[in-house]
Amino acid sequence: MNLGKVWPVAAGLSIAVPPLAGVLESTMTTHMLLQIPLLAACGWFLGEHLARRYPVALGTLSMFRWALLILAAGTLAVWMIPRLLDLAVQSAGVDFAKVTSLALLGGLPLRIAWFHLGPVARGIVHVEALASLWRVGWIYVDSPSRLCTQYGLEDQQRLGALLLQAGAMYAVWLAWQALGLPTARQLTRPE
Repeated sequence: MNLGKVWPVAAGLSIAVPPLAGVLESTMTTHMLLQIPLLAACGWFLGEHLARRYPVALGTLSMFRWALLILAAGTLAVWMIPRLLDLAVQSAGVDFAKVTSLALLGGLPLRIAWFHLGPVARGIVHVEALASLWRVGWIYVDSPSRLCTQYGLEDQQRLGALLLQAGAMYAVWLAWQALGLPTARQLTRPE
């Protein structure tokens, strides 16, 4: 069996089941900044695999790229809601819904849609992702009370600060890309 085909599935299962799932869900920060993006990444890599295996079938989905993008964005946004984070920790059924929806309704449709979007549409997606990081981060930092019953106010504010910092780094990366500046790899590559 080809290890390249197995590792995304193994990674997805390892972050979705105990003991690693419990560790990742133990704080609001690791839950939202590690587990959720990793689950969406598993869906993205599943989409990569399917695109290589069934290029024609996935190519026909290009006409649905906007619907797939809206589905992915909605799914990712839903799992940023504090009450759903609480429910995912409290209920195995909601946790299963989180795992499957982030991979199959978040990462997978995002991958399928992404490669059928033009540069302007991709730029809009980047700007909205950046705005979402800052909006949610600001809400978590500025809220005077806990938004999640499973996690403390200090953890919530730490997550908010990290989301704001991630947004700042993302903005710098986007500006770097927009200006066409060389990457570290291009700067260090010998001529």
